[in-house]
Amino acid sequence: MRQIDRAQNHLHRHFRSIHVAGTNGKGSVCHKIAAALQAEGYRVGLYTSPHLVSFCERIRINGRMIPEEDVLRLLPPIMDLGAGSFFDYATALAFAYFAEQRIDLAVIETGIGGRFDSTNVIHPILSIITSVDYDHMHLLGKTLQEIVYEKAGIIKPNVPYLLGPKVPFLEGPRASSCTSGFYDEENSLIAKKALEMLGVSPSSISAGVATRPPCRFEVVHEKFILDVAHNPDAIAKLIAALRLHFPSKKFHFFAGFSLDKDAASCLRLLAQAGSITCLGGDHPRLFTADELSLLADSLGISASKSERFRCADIDADLCIICGSFYLMAEARQSIEDWARGAG
Repeated sequence: MRQIDRAQNHLHRHFRSIHVAGTNGKGSVCHKIAAALQAEGYRVGLYTSPHLVSFCERIRINGRMIPEEDVLRLLPPIMDLGAGSFFDYATALAFAYFAEQRIDLAVIETGIGGRFDSTNVIHPILSIITSVDYDHMHLLGKTLQEIVYEKAGIIKPNVPYLLGPKVPFLEGPRASSCTSGFYDEENSLIAKKALEMLGVSPSSISAGVATRPPCRFEVVHEKFILDVAHNPDAIAKLIAALRLHFPSKKFHFFAGFSLDKDAASCLRLLAQAGSITCLGGDHPRLFTADELSLLADSLGISASKSERFRCADIDADLCIICGSFYLMAEARQSIEDWARGAG
């Protein structure tokens, strides 16, 4: 990435950046900060990952996705600059587009970790670590201290930084803990503190923190909830949110996970909260429904299985589709098709 960045002549230096890392919540915090900065009158770039439907979702200016024709125009020359990964090229594309479009500020989400992340070539005006928990342990380390060390790699000398309430082992400015237990409140408090540090007006902060990206506790047609919780900490937060907002409801989970996730711990948590259908999918990084079902069996968890999400008659008040980003587009389309037929 440094080779590509040098060949690009450090295009990220054409605008100021806010850099956000963390195990969970970083995407939501990025969206909230970007929305508040836009409300403040700035031209704001937003770089997040992964996408739900279109690659173009990853790169936005004032909420508008990069047009496909600009991806096709800008990406080939970038790929000639050096041998990089998919994420290297996507990051360089974001920098090129933001510089070309003359944005004022960019909100940049890390991909994995921080210290060696492709985005870490930037020199931001503020670094944020939202939370730290066990995820991507094959890359980041087996202990929380090792994972914190990797996330903290985005902290740079003489650059202000902010820690979420669930970042151990580090000292520094810290956002307040939430009182409700709802994870969106925690994300909002982190975003609010960051925006205060940036000098954003209270009215713009209020507008920004009210923003929530798709598939984060998103209620669809009253009966369904889409949520990309895909590690034990996020699943625990999802279950806590369900019990907070729907205390008397009966839950059924449609769950699918990428192969590098701690699916066993996630399934154990879900089994304590409701019934489960193990989902598969087309993406090569996903467990198949059979593989996930066999894992559930080995844990003594009773679960049905389906290679695809389908709106079926389930003995539950709420159906929650959770886990990998790769599941969400197909699940949403299935729900919309069901709603049209039911209506």
